Amino acid sequence: MARTGKTNIPMKKTDTIWKTAIYIRLSREDGNDESYSVTNQKQRLAAFFDQLLLEETIQLIDFYVDDGCTGTDSNREDFQRMLTDIDNGAINCVIVKDLSRLSRNDWECKRYLQDLFVVKDVRFISLELPKLDSYKNPDSVYELGLSIQSMYNENHCRETSVKVRGTFDTKRKKGEFIGSFAPYGYMKDPADKHHLIVDRNAAPIVRDIFHWFVYSGMSRKGIVKKLNILGVPCPSAYKRSLGINYYNPSFSHGTPLWSARSITSILQNETYLGHTLQGKQKVKSYKVHKRVNIPKSEWVTVENTHKPIIGQETFSKAQELIMRNTRTVHDSVKQHTLSGFLRCADCGKSMGRTTLNRRMRKTVYYICRTYLTQGVCTRHSIRHDMLEAAVLETIRKQIELIGNISEILDEANNAPMPQTGGTRLVTALQLKRQALEKTAVPRSSLYIDWKNGDISREEYLSIKKGLEEKVQQLKLDIETLEGEIKGLRNNSSSNNPYFNSFLKHKNIQSLDRGILAELVKTIYVHEGGGLTIDFNFADQYRRAAELVKNELGNRNGLGGGGEM
Repeated sequence: MARTGKTNIPMKKTDTIWKTAIYIRLSREDGNDESYSVTNQKQRLAAFFDQLLLEETIQLIDFYVDDGCTGTDSNREDFQRMLTDIDNGAINCVIVKDLSRLSRNDWECKRYLQDLFVVKDVRFISLELPKLDSYKNPDSVYELGLSIQSMYNENHCRETSVKVRGTFDTKRKKGEFIGSFAPYGYMKDPADKHHLIVDRNAAPIVRDIFHWFVYSGMSRKGIVKKLNILGVPCPSAYKRSLGINYYNPSFSHGTPLWSARSITSILQNETYLGHTLQGKQKVKSYKVHKRVNIPKSEWVTVENTHKPIIGQETFSKAQELIMRNTRTVHDSVKQHTLSGFLRCADCGKSMGRTTLNRRMRKTVYYICRTYLTQGVCTRHSIRHDMLEAAVLETIRKQIELIGNISEILDEANNAPMPQTGGTRLVTALQLKRQALEKTAVPRSSLYIDWKNGDISREEYLSIKKGLEEKVQQLKLDIETLEGEIKGLRNNSSSNNPYFNSFLKHKNIQSLDRGILAELVKTIYVHEGGGLTIDFNFADQYRRAAELVKNELGNRNGLGGGGEM
């Protein structure tokens, strides 16, 4: 019995009305192929639809267009609108230029063609790559050719992603800015979109934010309040005012305003130092476009790529103040000068600020927060005015002391290095040199002892090896000590940046948070009102003080044992 051929062409249903969606998609992965432009896709598909009108009962419901959307992600606005219309029964036919317009994700493409569209009785027509009509040939959506084309479409996207990432990595390493939008305070150079130039309108606002936070003691909430009252547009609103197509999902409704988060972002942005920092985020893969944060150690940083808006000193002070646990009272726009610097000397917790009304006068005190909240520890109470005056006076004395130390060190640096001295380093150096000299005697007699038969050859070689190792270690120790002595003096001169941090405030008349951030780590308050101030650069100060003590001892003939 002869086999009968199987046909894939069903009987035509004259009563079927094809309610059609023409879907168009264009993305960066399509390159410069003009045939993929939205205009050309629309013309091609409209011409095909007109031809189909002559043959079948067909109705155009709408054009669905996603311009600038990748095909690896189905979360496209008009594509989702089309799927909704399919679910609602408004569409039962989809026409595309080619398979890649529907999706470049192999798994998703097959899910739509072999599952969703089949379940929903949706006819799918692709004009090319591959040419198919799921109504005239239902089995075509399961054929090997379609699977191969779908995998090719996805691979094309993967290859494009690799090339784009490689290009971006090269530009980042060269310090070229590749972001879509310039950071607030900058704008893209019209002559080179990969270079940032200062925005004369926004840069002064950035400088004000740093000045208010570092030197005026304003809190981040206080800065937000001031900028909003002054009517200064926040970064999102400012970009929109320039006609930039910028979208921030946090401000989908109403006029965007400044927030503490935006102030913090500005205060922590090293771009304002003139550096380019990129690669802070990445997508998980070319198919999964969820962005994830990258550790700072892996960011691509290139220094001095554009003009800075903020100096390093001010920026560093801002970071120090951000790290401190500070509080503002109620709706105060200003942080108290000592906020974040005070600690109880006994329990180590922060000090709380409180106001007492006595005889119609308000007096501000600092009290141990543990005592206030838990009733343990002790009050450690001290008046604000007395505390601030004591801190100011202590800083003045520290500056005066460092000034005296730097003068003595300058004199010492201009004098020859003493051959003998009482410092630990110089004494250790002398002892090492003496030990090295003493090894010369046994080394010179060792060979003679062996030749005279006083020691065996094995003893000779063993002793010789031990002496050579000792000599090498002594030479290494001497080199290390000489380097430490030289570094100690060089690093303790009046040109030392640590000293300059104090000496530039020689005529200090009042405190501000910027000065405290630069000079002070912590202020410990003792029971009874005593203070201990832990200054920055304490290690450098101790090393310098040790050298000065030795220098004064040498002058007085005390061998380093004199008192300062």
